[in-house]
Amino acid sequence: MIQTPWPDQRTPALAIVARGDQITTLDPTHYEVRSQSRPNNTYTVQFLDNGWSCSCAHHATTRGPCIHVFAVRFQNDLRATLAPKATGKPACDRCGGGNVVADGKRPNKTGTIPTYLCRTCGKRFTGNDGFQKRRADPEKIALALDLYFRGLSFRKVVDHFRQVHSLRLSPMTVYRWVTHYSRLAAEWMDAQTARVGSTWHVDETVVNVDGEHRYLWNVMDRDTRFLLATHISQNRSMDNTRAPLRMAKRATPDRPKEVRTDGMMAYHDAIGKEFGHIGGPTGWANPHKRVPSIRAKESNNRIERLHGSEKERIKVMRAFDNERGASALAEGWRAHYNLVRTHQALGATPAEAAGFLPLDGFRWLEVLERAVTRKVTTQEGATESRD
Repeated sequence: MIQTPWPDQRTPALAIVARGDQITTLDPTHYEVRSQSRPNNTYTVQFLDNGWSCSCAHHATTRGPCIHVFAVRFQNDLRATLAPKATGKPACDRCGGGNVVADGKRPNKTGTIPTYLCRTCGKRFTGNDGFQKRRADPEKIALALDLYFRGLSFRKVVDHFRQVHSLRLSPMTVYRWVTHYSRLAAEWMDAQTARVGSTWHVDETVVNVDGEHRYLWNVMDRDTRFLLATHISQNRSMDNTRAPLRMAKRATPDRPKEVRTDGMMAYHDAIGKEFGHIGGPTGWANPHKRVPSIRAKESNNRIERLHGSEKERIKVMRAFDNERGASALAEGWRAHYNLVRTHQALGATPAEAAGFLPLDGFRWLEVLERAVTRKVTTQEGATESRD
C-alpha cells in the first residue's frame, strides 16, 4: 500500500517529543518510537552510514524523512541545546547527550584546549571542534558575525573588540571569520530541509563588486519569508537566471505553484525549465507569473523590500572586494536574515516559520556550534568510510 506523505512532518514530530514518553533510546544511534495511531506498535529509527532510517511504511516507500526520524532529531537537538546550559560543558557531538565529563587537555597552535568524554556513547572530543585554529573563542567569533550583519564595518568590529574585550585583531582576520563561518552556517541551514509555501518571489538587483557591476539574485518564499537562495553573477544569462532556482530546490523539498518575478523575459523559460510540469489546459504548466507593476494587487514587493534591506547593509561596506567574498557574505546575510533576525510581520524568524526549532539565547553562537559540529561529524564520517 502506497503511503501518502504527511503535508507537514515537523508538527506531529514536535508533538511526539513534547509527550516525553514516546521515544526510547537503545543506544546513541538506535531508537524506538511509539506509533501514534497504534500505540502498541513501535518503529525502529537508526542512524546508519548513509543517514537516518526508519522501519515505518512511509520511510520504506519514499526513502525520505518521516515523523519518527524528525522526532528523534528534534529530541537530540533539544538535548544538545540544553546540556551546555545545565552543566557548563558542551554536548556530545556524536549523540547530542549531556552526560559529559572533563577528560584532560590537548595542545594546539593557540595553546591548550579542554577535551571531554561522553559517558553515554564513549566518544572523546574537544569542545571547540571547528574553532581550534582561530585566535578567539567561539563566542567572540559569533559576536563578530552578529555585529557585522547588524551593520558594523570590519574596522568598527575590530575597534569594538579592542575596547570591550582587549583583543587586538586585524580587519582581515574578522573578514576571514565572517566569510568562513557564513558558508558553514548556510550549509547547515540548507541541510535542515525548510518547509515553505506554494508562492515564491524571485528578483535580481545590481551590486558593486570591486568597481564592477554584478547581479545579486534572491529567491524568497511568500508565506514564511524564508530566503531560499542567493546568487551573484556577472550577467543575466539563462544559466545565471536558473542558478538561484536550482539552489532554492536544494534548500527545501517543497515546490512552488506560483513563482512571481518582474518583467525580465528570461524568467519565463528559466522557471518553466526548473519547475514546469505536465498538466494544465495546454498539457504543460509553467508556474511563472510576471508582476511588473509595484502597484498591482499581486506584486513582487516583498522581495523588493528584502533588496532594500540588503542595499542598506552593502552601503556601509561601499562595495564587495571580490566575487568569492561577495558570495560568502551574501550567504552569511541569508543565514542572518533567516535564522537570527526576527521578522517584524511574523513575530519570529523566517526559519521558525519554516519549521526550524527556535534558537534560544545568542542565536549566532548556537548556529555556529551546530554548523561546525555538522562539518566535523561529516568529515569524520568521510574519513571512516575511506578507512
